[in-house]
Amino acid sequence: MKKILLAICLFVWVGSLTAQVQKNDWLIGGSTKFSSNKTADFKTTMFEFSPNAGYFFVNNFAVGLRAGISSVKLEGTDAVSSSLFSPFLRYYFLPAANMVNFMLDGSFGVGSTSAVGETISQNGFGLAAGPAIFLNKHTALEFTLGYNSIKFENDPDRSNTFTVGVGFQVHLLGSKK
Repeated sequence: MKKILLAICLFVWVGSLTAQVQKNDWLIGGSTKFSSNKTADFKTTMFEFSPNAGYFFVNNFAVGLRAGISSVKLEGTDAVSSSLFSPFLRYYFLPAANMVNFMLDGSFGVGSTSAVGETISQNGFGLAAGPAIFLNKHTALEFTLGYNSIKFENDPDRSNTFTVGVGFQVHLLGSKK
């Protein structure tokens, strides 16, 4: 009997969740990423923190701004710091009533990298996709697989990286319900 009552309570609770991915809602959050990249004979390890804020201009579709702050360690050298500011577009594939949703995020940004007293400008784009698990109607835990491509000033080659990330988003009600 306890199991049936628990199942009914869980069903009612899950059914009451409505994610905030509708027109005029906001999202505020961020993500962390870790990556390891090998280009020619160089191995690179990166850690990145990316706070972001966005606005849903139509249902399931948000536009926003992200600041990527990272530290990169090249094998055998000192760490390099980098910042990249990126407008982004994000699309959630399922209706707001779903506790688990799937999203696609694309961005293009500009910024700079500082190492050994020298600053180099950069630009790049990124794509990420994965599930957003709504812990309640305002909070989502996101897991992403991504691809980033960065072009540094005066360098003919691009740096291409596959990433695994985890993020946390707070969805704020802006639409009339």
